[in-house]
Amino acid sequence: MPKESRAVRYDDVPWKRNDDPRDWLNYKRLIWEQMGSSDLCIGIGELPPGKVLGLHHHVGDAEFYYVLSGRATITVDDEVIDATPGTAIYIPKDAPHKILNDGEEKFVMVYGLNAPTRKYVWDE
Repeated sequence: MPKESRAVRYDDVPWKRNDDPRDWLNYKRLIWEQMGSSDLCIGIGELPPGKVLGLHHHVGDAEFYYVLSGRATITVDDEVIDATPGTAIYIPKDAPHKILNDGEEKFVMVYGLNAPTRKYVWDE
């Protein structure tokens, strides 16, 4: 079995999207279990204007978002955050959270979890 690479280039990773109307997030997983990670999943997410990543949580996993461009309303537990470029958001393990791109341009963020992949449970 060949050794996994420890590096990946953004342009070499295809965009993906889950086939679920609650999840309009386009994403690229940059570091995750497929490249040998057993403890991190880091990627880039894009959400078109007017679209949502519905209320969900990660069982036992914390997450972060760092906003690169656009703006969105992000809810974590009961806190509503106006997320604009430069905003860093910590999402505790098991905390319900969602993203609504109520801006006029694509919302782009870096996300990361202390897990080897992006698994979640829907809360709505």
